[in-house]
Amino acid sequence: MISKVIMPKLGQTMEKATVEKWIKKEGDTVAKGDVLLEITTDKATLEVESYWEGTLLKIIVGEGVEVPVNHVIAVVGQPGEEIPADIAVPPPAPAEEAPKPARRAPSAAPAPTPTRPSPALAAVPIASSHAPAPPVAVMPERAFSSPRARRRAEEEKVAIECLTGSGPNGRIIERDVEAYLERTAAVRITPTAREIAFRRGVDILKVRGSGPSGRIMKADVAGAVPARGERVELTAMRRVIADRLSYSFRDVPHFYLMMDMDMTKVVPFRKKLNEAGTIRISFNDILMRACVLAFEASPGMNSAWLGDAILRRPDINIGLAVSLDGGLIVPVVKCVQMKTLEQIALESADLVTRARGKKLTPDEFEGGCLTISNLGMFDVDAFVPIINPGESAILGVGRITDKPVVIDEKIEIRAMMTVTLSGDHRTIDGAQAATFLKKIKDALAEPEMLLEQP
Repeated sequence: MISKVIMPKLGQTMEKATVEKWIKKEGDTVAKGDVLLEITTDKATLEVESYWEGTLLKIIVGEGVEVPVNHVIAVVGQPGEEIPADIAVPPPAPAEEAPKPARRAPSAAPAPTPTRPSPALAAVPIASSHAPAPPVAVMPERAFSSPRARRRAEEEKVAIECLTGSGPNGRIIERDVEAYLERTAAVRITPTAREIAFRRGVDILKVRGSGPSGRIMKADVAGAVPARGERVELTAMRRVIADRLSYSFRDVPHFYLMMDMDMTKVVPFRKKLNEAGTIRISFNDILMRACVLAFEASPGMNSAWLGDAILRRPDINIGLAVSLDGGLIVPVVKCVQMKTLEQIALESADLVTRARGKKLTPDEFEGGCLTISNLGMFDVDAFVPIINPGESAILGVGRITDKPVVIDEKIEIRAMMTVTLSGDHRTIDGAQAATFLKKIKDALAEPEMLLEQP
């Protein structure tokens, strides 16, 4: 029996997603619960599991293609089953824009008109609404060369990027190609390796061969760095991060406050909790619990910009920036004001683990009022983070380090941590943010209060 695999709707705001990678291939046996593919939404890359048993008969939507939710992306059935023609229909290709006529350069260029999202979209993260761009044959740096030099380089399989020009204004001319050929005449290299070096712009003089008598092999060139850098195409995750944070940094008026937090009592407090209990408490968990008290003291911080109004959120939902290979994601601990420190620790650990395994749904990335981004484990003292779109603030947390501090006219060594708050000036003001930070500081100075029942 034929079963349709559709692009699932994994969150309330999810309308489309991009096929990032097919884990199963056509002809593979599929069991219930097997991971079929990875998709990328406007928030994260997630795994999609199979609800059916059988064989993956056909993949309708290939990698890198964006389709709306509920669109058929593959077919599962029994080997040899015929797929109805109305099912195996690929998504419609995006309409191509008509080429624009060339324009003469105006005598005085008009000022560009800034583009802004509509008020309805300003309160939510910006989605990536396009598939990955096709590769463009442009090197990071352009080597200027004469037609004869380019023709000669093409004939001899010489990467023009590896040459240094001796012509006017550093232009590469034919004798530069000849000089390079003389220097490489004694280089032992396979024809395949030479072709790859030519196509990738690799200087074979800088490649160490692993073959017999030092001969340069295909693998040697494949692992070499191109002469003028390597173009790395954007993954769907990196494109989403670029879109969202570019929008935030461009359109959200950030302001910044820094404050040193005394962690002298927090360090032994956390150690004592972890030695006495079975649940590991992190510094981020302690910060989340402290933020609850800060939100209660400064409720205006729990807000979002709607374009023509400000949303006051009913619950305290705190995101935690999690680093992944190739990007980062922000799972959200919901209703933190109703949870104990241990409950926060359990939920945040579960979210982080499942986020790294791509097991979360988009709902678990939504609704945050503030994000905690902690780089202290990398020995970062302080940094200025960019607000996650849809939120009004983000906390940049540095490392805990011993510093001399003046207390009651005496110098003492204290465990200190610098926190930077980036705020959205459309929804919150400096005094609100300062009150918020001060309350966090007070709570960390006396961490026992964080154990009180919410």
